[in-house]
Amino acid sequence: MPDLSLGVFSSSIKGTGADNKYYGSGYRFQSVQIGIGIPVFAKAQKAKISGAKFSKQIAGNSYAIGSQALQTELYAALAQYNKYGETVSYFEQTGLKNAELIIATANKQFANGLINYLEWFMLINQAITVKNEYLDAVKNLNESIIRLNFYNNK
Repeated sequence: MPDLSLGVFSSSIKGTGADNKYYGSGYRFQSVQIGIGIPVFAKAQKAKISGAKFSKQIAGNSYAIGSQALQTELYAALAQYNKYGETVSYFEQTGLKNAELIIATANKQFANGLINYLEWFMLINQAITVKNEYLDAVKNLNESIIRLNFYNNK
């Protein structure tokens, strides 16, 4: 296919021109250029078409790879959400109740003199560790929810 081109030029000069005449700002100089490019050799055009087809194929493959990677990341984020959800559920149903029971029992035994300060401290530390693990699990669950929202909005 031949190439068609069209160009328009318009400008004004205020002052004396090359022909020693004075031109005011209202006087405009215009020109038009029309061109037709007829390909003599078709090899260059065929190479451009082939390159464009190759670029289209590369773009399609890049899109497919990016889409697959995004889907994989979404599934990984969903798996993390499920894992942390189960962990938080365990702590809320069992772990925190056991920690409160440990604290109450340790306080009673220490007050009655059945255990010494070191044993009481170790039991309280164990209960606090369980509560800290629960807080870490909630934090991880919240982060996984944020990650899921990020991937769902992409």
